[in-house]
Amino acid sequence: MYDAIVVGLGPAGSTAARGLAMAGLRVLGVDKETFPRYKSCGGCISTKIERILDFDISSAIEERVKGATYTYKSGRTMDILSDRPVGYNVMRDTFDALLLARAKEAGAEIIEGVRVVKASDKGRSVEVNLADGRTFEAKVLVGADGSSGFIGRELFGLNPKEAAVSITAEVPLPKTERSYSEKLFIDFGSVPYGYGWIFPKENHLSVGIAGDALKVGGRIKDYWSEFVKSHEALKGLDLSQRMGWTVPIYYDGASPSVKGNVILTGDTGHLVDPFLGEGIYYAIRTAKAAASAVIENIKAGNGLEAYQAWLESEIHPEFNAAGKLSDLVYNHPRLWYSILEKDPEIMLRFYDVIRGEEDCAVFYSWVMGKVKSKPWKILRRWVESRLLPS
Repeated sequence: MYDAIVVGLGPAGSTAARGLAMAGLRVLGVDKETFPRYKSCGGCISTKIERILDFDISSAIEERVKGATYTYKSGRTMDILSDRPVGYNVMRDTFDALLLARAKEAGAEIIEGVRVVKASDKGRSVEVNLADGRTFEAKVLVGADGSSGFIGRELFGLNPKEAAVSITAEVPLPKTERSYSEKLFIDFGSVPYGYGWIFPKENHLSVGIAGDALKVGGRIKDYWSEFVKSHEALKGLDLSQRMGWTVPIYYDGASPSVKGNVILTGDTGHLVDPFLGEGIYYAIRTAKAAASAVIENIKAGNGLEAYQAWLESEIHPEFNAAGKLSDLVYNHPRLWYSILEKDPEIMLRFYDVIRGEEDCAVFYSWVMGKVKSKPWKILRRWVESRLLPS
């Protein structure tokens, strides 16, 4: 009998396993992959990650970024750069292996390379069945198996269609062969309700697009092809090796992340920023909170519901504001881009949101005030009818 079993050992799972083990609990972590393993992901982490980690991740950072070159449908180039970092670019195989190593050092028992085929809540405990026939039991199950896992979908009824669909590629291009550094490339308008990106790493470019699954309507490959053949920074590069994946963004009406003896973290619980699609920071942040709730449950008999209350007070308001920002930007990408061209200060201030120095809701209200004061009549009418109180 374990105190907790963690299914999935990405950033959320490894963080939860480490926190539980450091508290002296007997914890088992299981992942279908053997680490280090490749993970399809842009791999840009906001600098606010440093506020919630108690160890150094500099060995995994491949590029520090201070802003971006923005384009609209690969044209109308605009640089908006800050004087200090906004994010860190990492390769997920290196970064995730670092987090897992920390969990092992803390004393978590780890099984790699074996898939979990079934998980069930027995009332007084949870049972986890592995593909190799082994069965394990624990007091609590932490679901961290990501967008491709089954715990959130099958045990909680989360809707897999509430997601962005994406295609990514890791394109070989050493830093020494590039004329740019310390910036991203972000493209608006290349895909419905989403964006395209180019994230420089030490020896690669992580290239991708992501858009709302329903609005893309099965045409993600078409949007990808148009983006990569038209963007100047990608000319002459081989982008034939690509992968598809989904981003399980937060959505209104999702079931709570606690059910009986099971608790969800990160991507598994659709705890992903609906504007940027940022998942790594929220995976780690929610996993730390989930681990605290499990510790209190095991040691003091407190209910896991404290974690749900924390999500509703600390995380959901951030996501709700980010969702409103998504409606503004992705429903009107051309108009939004024109606004940025006229007033790049907007994006510079949003960098403070990414750094965790300003609340997204405060930023959103400020942007709406600027929109109302400008002669962008079409957007203003839309804002007043849909988002602002009368």
